[in-house]
Amino acid sequence: MNDEQKLAALGPDKTPDFCVRLDFPKGTRNPQRLLKSAADYIDALNSLDSMLVASIDTQIKPVFVLEEIEAGSIKLWLKQILEAVNDNALENLDWKPAVGKYLVKAKYLLLKHLEGRTVLAGREAMESLAKEISNAAHETGVLKLPAYRAASAVALAQEARKISESLNALEKGDSITFQSDDGDSVLTPEFIVTQEDITNLFAGEIISNDLTRILMVRRPDFLGEAKWDFRYEKRPFSAKIIDEEWLNDYHAGKLDIRPGDALRVTLRETVTYDHSGEVIREEREILKVLGITKPAIQGSLLSQ
Repeated sequence: MNDEQKLAALGPDKTPDFCVRLDFPKGTRNPQRLLKSAADYIDALNSLDSMLVASIDTQIKPVFVLEEIEAGSIKLWLKQILEAVNDNALENLDWKPAVGKYLVKAKYLLLKHLEGRTVLAGREAMESLAKEISNAAHETGVLKLPAYRAASAVALAQEARKISESLNALEKGDSITFQSDDGDSVLTPEFIVTQEDITNLFAGEIISNDLTRILMVRRPDFLGEAKWDFRYEKRPFSAKIIDEEWLNDYHAGKLDIRPGDALRVTLRETVTYDHSGEVIREEREILKVLGITKPAIQGSLLSQ
């Protein structure tokens, strides 16, 4: 039974929207990496959908449903369903068919654009892709929805980076294919995009500020090789401490820092914007640790 016959056999209500196919040399070792890549690739597609639907209505949530798995080359047939939380702007519209078609079409356009590449295309090519996806919104009827705004080239580049990262587990000779009614697109592990690539491609202006902040410690960096995890304004916040004198004292055991403690710091925030003012990258470094605050309960116990 060929692919078209399999689609027809599922019936009109169960026809998958697209298929993810993994091809690999026979006798390949470490087959678990293939399944990991497939899972990461599907996560990346879901992230792309979430970005696209956020530009339509923040109340829409894309969900993938697994319809069938085929052996041989691994084929995952997926159905895309859409959920919406109470939204007056959508309740009187038959929006699901249009949005569903748009998301499949947009995924295909981005993936086809990336096919055969080892790096991200230039800025003009990405902006052209953004316009092509906007045209797809017009063709599918999504453009008529009240809150629609076009996806930016920067946002598409960020999703391309996530797709690239999903290919990390693949090896030479492996490939992953997106199949839909719009066509097929094939990617290989040679396609690599980093955050630095995106910054270099789109950077328009860089603004840096030094600020005094009090950050709640969520997880210290015990090895001295990674960022510390903090909480600021009830949100997760990561930053690397480059105050070497303070770090030397901490790693020598002279300072007792635990989750729940707070650090008063001089923080440098560097934000890179593209030419339209959209944020491309945010970087944070702690230049100086000015003081340590222990939780009130811990302090009262120590004083007893």
